[in-house]
Amino acid sequence: MSTTMSTRKKYTPEYRQEAARLVIDTGRPIAEVARELNLGATLLGRWVKKERERTGDGPAADLDADERAELDQLRKEIAELKMDNEFPGKSSSVLRVEASKVECFQLMGQEKANYSIARMARLLKVSRSGYYKWAGQQDKKARGLDPKELWQRELDKKILKFWNDSDQTYGAPRITMDLHDDGIMVDRKTVAKAMRRLGIEGISPRSWEPVTTIPGKPTHSIPDRVKRLFDTGELNRVWMSDITYLRTGEGWLYLCAVRDGCSRRVLGWAMDSTQTTDLVERALRMAHTLRGDVPEGLVFHADRGTQFTSDQLYQVCQEMGIDQSMGRTGVCFDNAMAESFWSTLKTEFYDRRKWKTRDEARQAVARWIEIFYNRRRRHSSIGNQPPVDFENAYHQAATAATENAA
Repeated sequence: MSTTMSTRKKYTPEYRQEAARLVIDTGRPIAEVARELNLGATLLGRWVKKERERTGDGPAADLDADERAELDQLRKEIAELKMDNEFPGKSSSVLRVEASKVECFQLMGQEKANYSIARMARLLKVSRSGYYKWAGQQDKKARGLDPKELWQRELDKKILKFWNDSDQTYGAPRITMDLHDDGIMVDRKTVAKAMRRLGIEGISPRSWEPVTTIPGKPTHSIPDRVKRLFDTGELNRVWMSDITYLRTGEGWLYLCAVRDGCSRRVLGWAMDSTQTTDLVERALRMAHTLRGDVPEGLVFHADRGTQFTSDQLYQVCQEMGIDQSMGRTGVCFDNAMAESFWSTLKTEFYDRRKWKTRDEARQAVARWIEIFYNRRRRHSSIGNQPPVDFENAYHQAATAATENAA
């Protein structure tokens, strides 16, 4: 004889509660709900009784329409309060007591699948519009469309370009001026911050060490006509000159340069394997050719090296109508502006690479002087302008003043 055992169907506590709530919340008969759920009416009745005991709900069948509506409203309010209390933002372990708006918005973004934006905004005391604006910005950032980030990227590109155009020597002040000329109005601190982010920096000239000058024995007396006043505010009033040495794979290359004390422009230069008066004469004649007719009283200032105190150079200056001037022997500050040019040349350009031959160095130095130093490098002492731009503005102002006077 076989015994047939029926398997009892099992229901989870959650299912029992939901089934009971269908009866309690809607007020429908137990038998009707039981048929829909394919349950026994007796079984569902027990669940309803148990749920009412658990929640404190009494039978609602005897309530009139107003009482039922009030009961429904109370239940709704209780459910809302329960949701409020369950929201993570109510817990101090999730947010600081004085959390920032951004932190609140971040929490709302994390919990938007579980709670409405309106509820979270109310509980966190922030505006819904503020959240949606923040969320839109985050979405744009994720897609690379954030206006601020796009602007920053373009600024970084410009900064990197100007830095490379300066042969990687410009710092924040000069790059800021380049940006202003390009129509991008930012302050120096913004540029400095961007340069740190890009991992680039300018080059600051080292403190220079003056080359020992070998004094000559001139056959004529040459006074110090400048007295360290290199810039008189006018072009072609003071020209300064000096000689420096540049290391190459073939030995020393000597460079003599002549600069205008007002514009800082290098007017003439010459390079050779020896430092003689011929070297100075070539540089001075180049400067004189560039300027053409020079005004009376032009001063040519240098140190008391033998190349500058020679009778040969004295005769050249007399021929050109130029007055010689010299600082005191061993006092480097009497020719400080010329010495500072060597510091710039070597720190920003020459000493950053090795030069195999004199010809290679000679060509590169000439290009750096004429293309970069004279025409592109900004000088803080002349309003952060390149020397050629400064001279053009100087001539324009002089012409305008003459026309106005006429």
